[in-house]
Amino acid sequence: MMKKPEALFFTAVGDRHRMMILNSLIEKPMSVKALSRSLKIEQSNLSHHLKCLLDCKFVDVKVKGRSRTYSINPSVKKIIKPFNSYIHDYGAYLKTCRETG
Repeated sequence: MMKKPEALFFTAVGDRHRMMILNSLIEKPMSVKALSRSLKIEQSNLSHHLKCLLDCKFVDVKVKGRSRTYSINPSVKKIIKPFNSYIHDYGAYLKTCRETG
C-alpha cells in the first residue's frame, strides 16, 4: 500500500537531521562544509539527507564550479516557520500524544 502524500511529508521532515538542516537553511544558504561543521554531522551522512531533501524539493542547490550552496525552498520555508512556532508553543503537549494502532 502506497503512503499518502501527508505521510510522506512527515516521513521526510520526521528525521531529526533533516529537520536540523531545514532549520539551519531558514537562517541562510549554506555549503555542505558549513552545514556539516554547524550541525556536527559527517559530510557523507549530511549528503544523504540533502539528497532526500533535494528529491522532495524541500531545498534548492546552486552550483558554481565545484561549490554547492543549499537553500530552503521558499514554499517549504512558509511551512517550516509556523511549524517551528507551533512546536515552541505546544511542544509540552506533544509529549503526551501517544501513537496508536
